[in-house]
Parts: sequence; structure tokens; C-alpha cells
Amino acid sequence: MKNLSLFMLVAAIFASCSTPETTPVDQLNARRDSLSAVIEDLKAQLADVDLQLASFDSTRSFASVTTLDIAQGAFDHAFQVYGTVMSDKSVTLYPEMAGSIARVTVKGGERVRAGQVLVSLDGSMAQANLAEVKTQLELAKSVFEKQERLWNQKIGSEVQYLQAKTQFEALQKRLSAVQKQVSMTTISAPFDGVVDQVFAKEGEYGAPGMPMVRLVGNGGLRLEMQVPETYIQRIEKGDGVVMNFSAIQLTLEGNVGQVGNYINPGSRTFGVTVELPKNQNLKANMMASVALKDYSTESAITIPNRLILQDTKGMNYTYVYVQEGELGRIARRDLVLGVSNDEFTEVKSGVAPGDKVVDRGIRSVQPDQIVKLY
Repeated sequence: MKNLSLFMLVAAIFASCSTPETTPVDQLNARRDSLSAVIEDLKAQLADVDLQLASFDSTRSFASVTTLDIAQGAFDHAFQVYGTVMSDKSVTLYPEMAGSIARVTVKGGERVRAGQVLVSLDGSMAQANLAEVKTQLELAKSVFEKQERLWNQKIGSEVQYLQAKTQFEALQKRLSAVQKQVSMTTISAPFDGVVDQVFAKEGEYGAPGMPMVRLVGNGGLRLEMQVPETYIQRIEKGDGVVMNFSAIQLTLEGNVGQVGNYINPGSRTFGVTVELPKNQNLKANMMASVALKDYSTESAITIPNRLILQDTKGMNYTYVYVQEGELGRIARRDLVLGVSNDEFTEVKSGVAPGDKVVDRGIRSVQPDQIVKLY
């Protein structure tokens, strides 16, 4: 019956080619399509015969393969960046005015209290000015009070009263300014903390912009990263991160606390911040490698990266094992892929849960090849 159907199909081909209403191109295309159908039918019949022969021929050897079952489950993707530990209370203190460094009262590693004097500049000139202004102020106050009493008694001129008042108020303002100058001759701790490093040396000349002391407080720590702008739409607040501090052999998990909205025009990056838990081993300016999760799903079909092949046309595919009796046949499946991580790739179409992908031997088999399992 099969030979009869094949004969009738070939006869139909020649009959269609002789139809005068079609062009030569149409005739050739029709003939090509028909021959292709015949070839595919013959291949299927040949493969079926080979499979039946193989089941009866105990002496015939077949390639052996192993398989991996396709499953569906959770899948996520992460990329790696580097971050720096920053402290909310890590500051370098500078003098507000120029002067010779008269005294350094702390050393590196020393714990200090807020308001404690750390470095003193030579304040002799400021102190002298302060004493002079105080003397002038006492005199101006006395004169003003006398003029005020006389003015209240309608004695003396208004001009004398106003001059005394103006002089007194001007000296009050000047006293405040001189007191501010005196306070600028000392550098004090703005908060409780530990002196990380002392730059100042007694006898040297200090000036604004010259670091005197670096102070680290007990404030919260955060990890700041600069992420390429290509990820700007893939990173959101709350995304999970894994931080590896290789210097202290510490790995921590956390979540994105803040995502910057500004792209640095020089580096083409934006800032991402993660709040860090309290840990005595974490120090300001410590480096960490960070895996930032930018994609996650609870239901994905995945395939190991090593089992994805690519043909000369750039099409991704894999081979699956189709059970046929005691043996099996190799079938090619073209794949539409999604996101990939270091080990797996998400498959949008091409394989389904329960398919058996060829694992061992995948690079040595061909479509429709009869194989057996290890």
C-alpha cells in the first residue's frame, strides 16, 4: 500500500507539472515541494525500518547518551559590580583660620567625646583682641547706662544718648565676632568617635584646606556602588544583593536601599546604595564585590548553558531524547532564549517540562539518530 501511495504521489507531481495554466517557475516550485514531501516521507519510513531492525539485531551497536530532565522553577539573574563602604560619621577636620599649630591633644586610635578639643592653633592675637574688646565694651556699657538715665530724666541731648547706644551695640557685635575668631583657633570633635589618623604636628603652620584629624564615629555604614547606565531600568529599591568582603572573608545579603536618578556624564553610571548591618569588622572605605539581582521569576523553564548549541546561521538549539521502545531517537529543538546567568538560561520556547535533553554525548549525535541510554 505504501508503494502504491508513493506511485500515485509521483504521478500527481508529473500531472501538476504538465498543467498549461501555470508558469515554469510555478511548476518547478510545485515539483520541488512535492519532492521534498516525498523525501521526508521516505526518511520517516527508513527511520522506522531502522528502528525495527535495531530491535531485532542484538549485534548492532548504538551510541550511548545520558539525559537531563527539563524542569520549571525559580530563576534569577545577577551582575557584578564593586562598592565602597561609606560611613555617615566619617569626617576629616580642617582649620577655619590660619595659624601656627600650638597643641595636638589626641593620638590615632583614641576615643573622644563630642566637643573635645583635638588641635589648638596659636590664639594669642585673638585672645588679645578679645581682652581689648571686652575692656572697650565695659566702658561703652557704663557710658550708655549713664546717658540712658539722663535721657529718661530729660537731661542731655538725644544725640549724646544715641551715640552712646550705637557705640555699645557696635562693641557687642564686635565681641561676638572676636569670640568666633577665638573659637576658630581650636578644632573640636563634632561627635563621639575614634580618631582614625592625626595629620597635624605641633609647630607646623595650619591653614584652611589642610587636614588636621580624621574622625570616625559610630554612625551607620552603607555600601555605595556605581552601576552602568544600561541597568537603569532593571534595578529597583528592594532588589536583593550579595556582598563579598574578600579582605575579611565575609559575605552578607542585603537589599537595595536607594537608586540614583542622575547619570554621571563622565563614567555613564548611576549610584546604588545598600544599608549595612552593624558589624565591628566593617570599616569605612572597605571594598566589596556585589552581585546585584536584576531579574527574578518563580516559574521559568531553564536549561544548562553547556547544553545550548548554535548552528552556522546563529540559531540556538539543543537535542532531546525521544523514547521509542527500548531505544530512542534524537530530535533537534530550536530554542528561543531569555536571560542567562553563570549556569542556566531561561527558555521561552523550544522545550517543555518533562523533555529529556541529551547531556553526555550531545555534541556527537545527529537528528533522527538512534541511540540508547547509559
